[in-house]
Amino acid sequence: MSEPAKEKYFDRDLSWIRFNERVLSEALEEQNPLLERLKFSGIVSSNFDEFFMVRVVGSESDPNRYRQILDQSHDLVNRQYHSFLNQILPALETAGIRRISPQTLQPSQLEYVRNLFARELFPILTPIACRESSTFSGFSNLSLYYAVGLVKPGETEKHYAVVELPKNFSRVISLSIREEGAYSYVLLEDVIAMFAKELFVGFEVVDQGLLRLTRVAELTFDEEKDEDFAKLMEEALKKRAQNDVVRLEISGSDDMVSFFAKKLELDEMQIFRFPGWIDLKSISQLASQPGLERYRNPEWNPYVLNIFEQPGDIWDALKEGDIFVHHPYESFDVVIRFISAAAEDPNVLAIKQTLYRTAGDSAVIAALEKAAAQGKQVTVLVELKARFDEEKNVQWARRLERAGAIVLYGVAGFKTHAKACLIVRREPEGIKRYLHLSTGNYNERTAKTYSDIGYFTCDEQLTKDVAAFFNVVTGFSQPVGLERIDIAPYGLRSKLRRLIVREAMRSRKEQPGLILAKMNSLVDRDIIDALYRASQAGVQIKLNVRGMCCLKPGVAGVSENIEVVSIVDMFLEHSRLFYFANGGDEELYLSSADWMPRNFDRRLEIMFRVEDKKVKKDLAELLGVYFKDNTKSWKLSPDGQYEKIQSGEGARFRVQEFLSKKAAQLRDQSGKTPDEKSLKPQKPLHKEKISKEKPIEQPSA
Repeated sequence: MSEPAKEKYFDRDLSWIRFNERVLSEALEEQNPLLERLKFSGIVSSNFDEFFMVRVVGSESDPNRYRQILDQSHDLVNRQYHSFLNQILPALETAGIRRISPQTLQPSQLEYVRNLFARELFPILTPIACRESSTFSGFSNLSLYYAVGLVKPGETEKHYAVVELPKNFSRVISLSIREEGAYSYVLLEDVIAMFAKELFVGFEVVDQGLLRLTRVAELTFDEEKDEDFAKLMEEALKKRAQNDVVRLEISGSDDMVSFFAKKLELDEMQIFRFPGWIDLKSISQLASQPGLERYRNPEWNPYVLNIFEQPGDIWDALKEGDIFVHHPYESFDVVIRFISAAAEDPNVLAIKQTLYRTAGDSAVIAALEKAAAQGKQVTVLVELKARFDEEKNVQWARRLERAGAIVLYGVAGFKTHAKACLIVRREPEGIKRYLHLSTGNYNERTAKTYSDIGYFTCDEQLTKDVAAFFNVVTGFSQPVGLERIDIAPYGLRSKLRRLIVREAMRSRKEQPGLILAKMNSLVDRDIIDALYRASQAGVQIKLNVRGMCCLKPGVAGVSENIEVVSIVDMFLEHSRLFYFANGGDEELYLSSADWMPRNFDRRLEIMFRVEDKKVKKDLAELLGVYFKDNTKSWKLSPDGQYEKIQSGEGARFRVQEFLSKKAAQLRDQSGKTPDEKSLKPQKPLHKEKISKEKPIEQPSA
């Protein structure tokens, strides 16, 4: 190509910031319910926490790029706080959702707050003096601290101290719900500030503010050591608490900011100053407070498919054909039933499962424990290196080991990111395997808000291939002879490259090739280059990329046949689907992997080809619908900006609204909810031809 290499791709971190602009736009959207706007603002804060812990520190080697990333981060965060302080907060107050300042507490409220501090807060608060010799090594990552400047009466020397806001307390303390929609609250830091003199007896508080540190999240350990890997992880997690500070969020006087910035050895660009309200992620707890339902989207109740109603139905249903479920429109309950039925079935001999992220009170873990306790061979690959879930996964691993399961930690140097559950069952005809694969985690909590595809099958070749995958990651085996799946890091990138090249070779002027792909991120340059060449060969390429995208679409002579859109809406788009027209012999793939170097090179991933004709047709139609959205979809331009797609004079179409309404219709017809076990037979969502429905005019979820 004629473009210099550096101009062929968007910067991944700057593209990530563009993604959060789209998230912030939902907080600015006045048509969204008020508390949904607050929630999206909190998501921006949460995303930036991870961004600074994981990405920003690696940019320091290129000072210009590092500066650009920090400049754009400051700009977006400033816009976030401007919208919160000048739009969302006044709208909350108008709605009767008010933060009460200590000075305006009613006598009964003051008495409640005083008792709360004396009985529950004061005994656990620990003031920490910040002296010249302080190292701040004990300051917790992402914890919020109340900071004070202190002087002794009659002296002028200022001393600084902090008090950590306890993590086992909600930051939002409810005071009253006087009437429908009217809600008053006080923040935890306000309560501590009211009684600060009791924490610093003999000193006068002359300055106060809040601060919050962000530390590098990198873990350092030797995976090749012949030791208990869970123990190594536990030790590494302790060391991570001492990692370098990369960001300081702070409110307070210039003197206070200067003191802490100097002690932490941070430059100006690493300091984010706010007028209070630090950490909107915790402030967004307001969005889930009871009694405020009128200001948020109704809680979504998914449709429960009639398959697997009774334990014996599972095996018979899968012998009739493959089945897919689309979360959160269809309930994750069907996955739990699948694993639970296997745990209870006396004919099931073994269960093999990968676990990357699970729910806090995981029904999946409980089912696996039960299966192991009943003498079945249960093998679980628990990924201890799942970022920010490491500690929880260590706990799950220990529990499963105590139940009698074989717990493995994957392959040294790689994260096991594949989503697979393989059931081995003895039947009259012999041993038969049943399989669930997914684009998302075995997590019933996130399955309520993440859009993912789960796939059930007993196809002999597909189950055989996945059995071989488990042998690769649990023992000494090479991935050879696989027909229906491809595995990273063993050639997944090269397989996708071949599929793209094949599409280009089969493309004709009278019948152009077609690639449709939906994923979270597109970063890998080899794949991007292959897509560029396919575009130049006339292949029509439509990409639905929720987050980062380093490909430049619409560039004349390079990518003029490539279109990139991104959907940001009430559910997090998380599924990965890839379609290739293949000269009329269509192929469709589902995968746990995005098109990123980490997925291809440093993770164990599965991509599998869908062969069931009916399911393939339904999934292809579903994928096509995602490119019709003209309400919550953004189009990427060649200069890296995203423009909101407008319906204009045409019919309004919002894909998540459309899918929600279809699922709600099926759910209402059945008269059942996910909590009920007896379900009337109903035609599942994916059996309908979704492409011919009329657009939905009103939100359904």
